Amino acid sequence: MTPDAVQDYLPYLRRMIGTSPVNLMGAVGIILNEAGHVLLQHVAGRDVWGLPGGLCELGEPPQHTMTREVREETGLEVMEFKLLELLTTPHRHLPNGDEAYFYTAVYHVTEWQGTPVPDGIEGIELAFFSPDDLPALRGLPAHWAAKWLLARSDTS
Repeated sequence: MTPDAVQDYLPYLRRMIGTSPVNLMGAVGIILNEAGHVLLQHVAGRDVWGLPGGLCELGEPPQHTMTREVREETGLEVMEFKLLELLTTPHRHLPNGDEAYFYTAVYHVTEWQGTPVPDGIEGIELAFFSPDDLPALRGLPAHWAAKWLLARSDTS
């Protein structure tokens, strides 16, 4: 595999195996402000919000994926974090015909710096939301985070 192919791992893999099922690892970050509100991004082209994160590049550890994706999608620098959960999905048929099983590491970002700025590609808007007033959410990680946030606020 050439160095360029490593950076375009998923397209390279799909050229090799077509739409056959694959395991895909990803990571997301739960970022809270001082008020305990969670940072979400308005997903481009859809009326839903999600956590910053994405898929691991070839050989990339999930914690590096989370810090890279947070930086790319929000402009924030992650300083400290803690692994909360590893989520798994059953076999999925994606709209483009691809098949996959998704594994997502969920991290609580405990220290970060910067000012959130959307990348305008994956997210068109960033906003902090109260755990009891969340918008329509996208994906298992965001729904898991909503439950975690509510449970956390019940014990505070």
